Amino acid sequence: MKKQTIINKINAKEDFSHYINKDKKRYIVALKNLHTSTNPSMNYFNIYNDIYNINTDFNILGGWQDKKTNKYYVDYCNTYHNKKEAIKKAKQLKEVAIYDSKENKEILIK
Repeated sequence: MKKQTIINKINAKEDFSHYINKDKKRYIVALKNLHTSTNPSMNYFNIYNDIYNINTDFNILGGWQDKKTNKYYVDYCNTYHNKKEAIKKAKQLKEVAIYDSKENKEILIK
């Protein structure tokens, strides 16, 4: 995905996953939040710096909107083959969910 396409998706609050490297495991866990707001097109002041200088220590740069709160999140994520390992990491980080890329669905963390 081209960098300007990523910026456009963020500004439009579209869900996306951009693979930074070739490590494409099934379960996705957010590790580092880059931005959270209800209006990234007006409030994401570091968008160009963050997108044009992507940190390759992570597997994925992703964006998603929480439909309940209308907040949009931009996160660095890593991927895992094992669901239990992914859930354990998400709990350590106090995440509310992980993403199953094979089934294309959220898995809520209890």
